[in-house]
Amino acid sequence: MTLPATPKVVLRLGPGASFGNVLVLGDPLNGILGEDQLGTATAEIVDVTDQTVEIQTRRGRDRVFEHYTPGQATVRFLDFNGDWNPSNPASPYVGQILPLRQIRITADYLGTEHYLFSGYVTSWDWEWPKGATFGYVTVTADDGFRLLALSNIENVPAASTGDYPGTRVNQILDVVNWPTTMRNVDTGATELQNDPDTLRPTLTALHTVEDTELGGLYMDSNGDVRFKSRANIAIQATGTATAFADDGTGIAYQQLDVSLDDEELSNEVTITPHGGTPETASDATSIEDYFVRTLNRSELLMRHQADAYGQALAILAYRKNIRLRVNSIGLDLSSPSTRVAAGLTLDIGDPITILRTISGTDAVDVRLTVQGVSHTITPDRWATTFTTREPLSTSFILNSLEFGVLGTNTL
Repeated sequence: MTLPATPKVVLRLGPGASFGNVLVLGDPLNGILGEDQLGTATAEIVDVTDQTVEIQTRRGRDRVFEHYTPGQATVRFLDFNGDWNPSNPASPYVGQILPLRQIRITADYLGTEHYLFSGYVTSWDWEWPKGATFGYVTVTADDGFRLLALSNIENVPAASTGDYPGTRVNQILDVVNWPTTMRNVDTGATELQNDPDTLRPTLTALHTVEDTELGGLYMDSNGDVRFKSRANIAIQATGTATAFADDGTGIAYQQLDVSLDDEELSNEVTITPHGGTPETASDATSIEDYFVRTLNRSELLMRHQADAYGQALAILAYRKNIRLRVNSIGLDLSSPSTRVAAGLTLDIGDPITILRTISGTDAVDVRLTVQGVSHTITPDRWATTFTTREPLSTSFILNSLEFGVLGTNTL
């Protein structure tokens, strides 16, 4: 069986954050100044697609802690002649099979390349089946969040009071020399305090800015740092939604995970700026129904106390009620269908609608946003799962029956 989309797995055994081609002087393809990287040999870029037997990738948000977690990937491929044996002195990769080497996973569909994962190897594992003439190599990788979590900063020299979140994100990335070509950063709207000048992991510093803006920070599938402002998150949520349905009115899906619980419930929300006073918003009706469920965020960097209270109100409005929640939707991309394009193009923040008919007169009919993407791929099977949630807020659109509701949508 041939998959509609063709996956590709490439390893780059040289150091560095950028995944460009290695520069080889005189080579018409890899010898282009300004495009290719200085390196020692073309063997630094290694395509293991033909030997690969399984691929797993995962990127997305932690539902409870509200942060996007490091994306992860696992690739299992065959080693027929010992090239990937680190003890083999004749291996063309001797001395280069090390942690933090780069890996990129893409898929070609109808002539277009789609990025699934870009990251850094955290472990190499080997198996040699008894009596077999080959071995299995399993590579596990994290995305660039791992590098940001491993590095530390103590101060941000370019920072100043009144900076906007996007400016501060770039200032922090500059401190650790993250390539400017590997960033996609929105400006944001919340004025910040100066940097607190405390020793902390770089990723922690970035999450503090993310939380202050009530924005989104993650590594995209191309390996770039993506910071979204809360306004752009809301605007994206009101865009044209991809429709999934089980009655033929939308793209057919194979799995749906629905639950009703109090996992996200918070009815007393307190936001405390660094050096400021706590601002609390609560809902008496929710407290009466479900007891006090607190959520506290402290040491945020908003310059104005009013912004802290506004954030408390926004979080409370989303979390004070229990709702039927669609946790995830599963698609089978193993055969040609409209699911394939959706599975490859939908990404974090994109709006979708889901219809699940329960009986002749009842249905789950919701509008959500994608909050995570995972793929499991073998030579004859491709399963994709989107984790989902209702948007925290949606942009106000004048005259729209769905997004023009005062008190509900965001101006």
